[in-house]
Amino acid sequence: MNEGENFVGEKVFKNIFSTEFNISFHVPRKDKCVKCIKYENSPGEYQEKKEKHMSDKEETYSRFQTHQDLRKHDSSILCTTFDLQKVLNTPYGDSMLLYYSRKIATYNLTFYESVTREGFCFLWNEVEGKRGANEICTILVKYIEKVDERGSIKHLLLYCDSCPGQNKNKIVLACIHKSLQKCKNISTIQMNYLLPGHTYMPVDSMHSVIEKSVTNNIVWAPSQWPTICALARKVPKPYEVEVLSHKDFEGWDTILDRYFKGNLAGKISRIRTTTFKKANPHHIEVKYSMKVEAESEKIEVIGKGELIPKLIYKSKLPISKKKYSDLEKLCNNKTIPAMYVAEYKSLPHAVNVQDFLADNRH
Repeated sequence: MNEGENFVGEKVFKNIFSTEFNISFHVPRKDKCVKCIKYENSPGEYQEKKEKHMSDKEETYSRFQTHQDLRKHDSSILCTTFDLQKVLNTPYGDSMLLYYSRKIATYNLTFYESVTREGFCFLWNEVEGKRGANEICTILVKYIEKVDERGSIKHLLLYCDSCPGQNKNKIVLACIHKSLQKCKNISTIQMNYLLPGHTYMPVDSMHSVIEKSVTNNIVWAPSQWPTICALARKVPKPYEVEVLSHKDFEGWDTILDRYFKGNLAGKISRIRTTTFKKANPHHIEVKYSMKVEAESEKIEVIGKGELIPKLIYKSKLPISKKKYSDLEKLCNNKTIPAMYVAEYKSLPHAVNVQDFLADNRH
């Protein structure tokens, strides 16, 4: 340190680092299993736990592969994987003119059906909604309705990761249970949660295809992403895309009060599969292992059938004033093409909104 130089404290540095700069720490693209790394780094020390973990991994993989092939023998069964793609930021591109600017986040919840190879994209941006359990539930309902309308599907097998804030929670369980009761053709739905760190799914291929389609290209505005996603794949056919607005998202958390009997707080994190049967509306069946011989536990449903989730957003969500200023600057200096300027300048913004660090892939 040189005499006379001024230095800021850690708290000030952290605040500036988190809010003033368009940078973040690199997030690995593929999941890494914390347990596997721990066991590899300590050979022999956790042998019993390692063997159990490897057994869970193999049982999960075997079950997953079997479920994906079931439709080849029974067309009334459908196995679907779903996942939220990494944030799609706009403007997107390698230009240095865009690199230091804050960007608008677009979210893409994707569904991929094994055997049929159908792919679905549900898109919305940060002005229209967040990316929590309510948004996931709203889209799950839409997808279940699409499947039910086909008339030929009786059993729907869903696979996803174990993210507690989005997929693995009471809100999602209540949502699926209630949705099944409205189905005319689907009789059972089963939710399967993959092991953390071992969550590669066929739906991930959709993300790769979409990302590859914009390599060496610039995406100027959020409104371009739906077309990009739809046309990212040509064979066997383009992905089906639906764009959502703030008027679509429902507050499924509002129907949770006394929906399930008992306290599920300690059970949710351990659940591996949950089976919903339309013929048995008063309970759901959960398993804490994917082993064939694993015992199931019944959880009683006591929620009232007339409970209806209400819309959660009365208007669009504002972005931060700083983000708006960055985007406005790109518009004013003609970096963003004129045809997209109105889209950016019409974005709601407010001084009291905090920016968040999305993943840094774009």
